[in-house]
Amino acid sequence: MVMERFNPPPPLSTPKDLPWVDAQAVIQRLDRLITLMERPSEAGPPQVITIPGAPGSATQLIHIMQEMVPESMGNSAVLTFQKTIAVNYQDEQERQVPFHGVIKEVVMGYPAGCQQLVEVRLIYYPKDGGKEYIIPTLEDSFIALDDVTVMFTPRYSVRAPGNLQVEWWNYDSLNTHVVPVIATISPTRLEIG
Repeated sequence: MVMERFNPPPPLSTPKDLPWVDAQAVIQRLDRLITLMERPSEAGPPQVITIPGAPGSATQLIHIMQEMVPESMGNSAVLTFQKTIAVNYQDEQERQVPFHGVIKEVVMGYPAGCQQLVEVRLIYYPKDGGKEYIIPTLEDSFIALDDVTVMFTPRYSVRAPGNLQVEWWNYDSLNTHVVPVIATISPTRLEIG
């Protein structure tokens, strides 16, 4: 019996001209897949928490909201957004995303008296341009509540040095309002510089 000559495959190598943009895109897709796989199978409705005896100030409300963030968040970043929104006025506040990560939780605290006249939304601006709506996810929609604190778990991937922005619209013609928002970002495993 005559054996054919065995030729092993060539050794694996990385092409010297591998487009870094393509490599980043693959890593981002893998990171997104990992995030989706870690997500609970059913993302139920947002958790609504009523704060008994609504706090007297926005500082007290932020303190209560910060206590809602689990201690197990480790190296997570907690971004706090807070402004006093004038009567019949629109305002926004922006914070830079500190690292590549996933927005695990967003807490919005509506004090008593908002009467669903204060609309709020969270927007992500990637560094390469564009605008992505996180909460709520539709372009022309907002969240407007009264005397309640709501916790969302968007599990949305963000990248540094992008920006998160909170927009407030106060349609109350008599009162100013403060609706604080807290976003918790957990770092992802794959960092791309």
